[in-house]
Amino acid sequence: MTRLLIRTALSLALAGLALPAAAQNFSNLPLRNPRQPPEGYISVQSGISISYPVADGDSEEQQEKALKSFYKIAASSCTTLLDTIADACEISALSSNTSVNNLDNRGTRLSINGQVTMSVKLKPPTTAAK
Repeated sequence: MTRLLIRTALSLALAGLALPAAAQNFSNLPLRNPRQPPEGYISVQSGISISYPVADGDSEEQQEKALKSFYKIAASSCTTLLDTIADACEISALSSNTSVNNLDNRGTRLSINGQVTMSVKLKPPTTAAK
């Protein structure tokens, strides 16, 4: 009998703890996509592909140098946009893939392919003088 009371009390206590979580209303939560640019901004994507010959030796060191080059190019993408069409720019997503290939027996090459996505606020259009 006491075991039944203990089990019942424990079950009621656990159900009481779960009740606040079950009562939450998720309809008021913002469902904005994290990659969606802020109001007044557009999304700009740029694809980057780099290929390096792989010399004999420390391939990990070579891969690290190649990735640094890729990230420098990706970081300069905002600078290029700011110099040309943008008032504001921020990298919002970045992806990269590396692979080592020996195509047609021309030698081993390290390839890096990636995408950089930026949130960009465009400069206002300039009016041409008539």
